[in-house]
Amino acid sequence: MKIFLSLLALPALLFVGCVDNSSDITAPDVQIYQQSNSPNWVKLPGDPGQRLGVETEYSASKIIKGSRGGVIKLNVRIHQHGSEFGNHFVVKAKVKVQKHSFPDDEERLFTITMNPDYAYLNISPSPHTLYKHITVDWEIKGIDVSGIDPAAFDYLYFGDNKVLLTTVNHELTVDYEKHKIKLKKGIIYPTATEYTPDGTRYGFVNYR
Repeated sequence: MKIFLSLLALPALLFVGCVDNSSDITAPDVQIYQQSNSPNWVKLPGDPGQRLGVETEYSASKIIKGSRGGVIKLNVRIHQHGSEFGNHFVVKAKVKVQKHSFPDDEERLFTITMNPDYAYLNISPSPHTLYKHITVDWEIKGIDVSGIDPAAFDYLYFGDNKVLLTTVNHELTVDYEKHKIKLKKGIIYPTATEYTPDGTRYGFVNYR
């Protein structure tokens, strides 16, 4: 479901953490497929530090026990220079892992990571190693959304093996007045073994 409105309130966001990294996540090739209707990652303003040659990632982690499940939350404010949409853009992401998604007696460290240049997340370990689906809620506010075509806006995931799949049962919102995009209850189901690349990205795309 896609919603285009200007009604949602801005929640308070807290900075979780960031690390300098020059090798792990690099800006993706925006043109995923060489076709006229290719999906393209929604562009973000980036981090000012990257103009100085420092690549920055923002991440949040949590140890989750299989018998309990848990939620990983990433909340950041990223400075942007000279933007008509404010001095910062804000990101709020939440990934829910259901209980019994892996052996009950195991504990696993889950991490969600984002690059400030493009609207996608990396989730580790891969959701495709789990028994049950994960749920993603994600909001980005304070960015230019004027170029997003409502008919061409979607949320999907794309792996290093070139497999491209969409999430299901999700609600997408583009708020042109508050310069915001939002995903609610994006469900990602485990898939077959051939669709489990380590480099899978989950994010907002605009077809062109």
